[in-house]
Amino acid sequence: MGNISSCLGKHPVPAETSSTCATPTATAAHNFIVENYSLLNGMGVGKFVSSTTFSVGGNNWSIRFYPDGDGRGPGYASAFLHLVGGAAGATGVKAKFTLSLLGKDGKVYKDSKPVSIAPTFERGDVNSTWGVVKFVEKSMLQEADCFTVRCDLTVLKEAVVQKM
Repeated sequence: MGNISSCLGKHPVPAETSSTCATPTATAAHNFIVENYSLLNGMGVGKFVSSTTFSVGGNNWSIRFYPDGDGRGPGYASAFLHLVGGAAGATGVKAKFTLSLLGKDGKVYKDSKPVSIAPTFERGDVNSTWGVVKFVEKSMLQEADCFTVRCDLTVLKEAVVQKM
């Protein structure tokens, strides 16, 4: 009787390796409460009020709210997330964020819709701002007079690859 394995032939078992890729993130939310909108209405197209600076993922941010719009969407107020500054060394900051209009009850206001964006902000660029030109119709805001522009922000760090 012969050896069965010699009949079947020997096939070498290939070597197997694995690695993982993980993208660390930092997430936070900032609420910019706008009171007395009626007093801001008419301040001028292209003019904005800014939230205080908040920090997420080692970078400083602010929300810019344009009560009369930024000039590209007549009849609408605009809202943008602005990269104020941050840690030196990187050429761009990858982020995902959602801008929402909330009423006094903390819920999404009437017919407004949260808008999500996933841009790369460039450091050192004073115009490193992304957002929504037609954030909400101005007529809706005149009814509210007090509301919150909420930004839910996730900053993506460099992917980390490791052997397993």
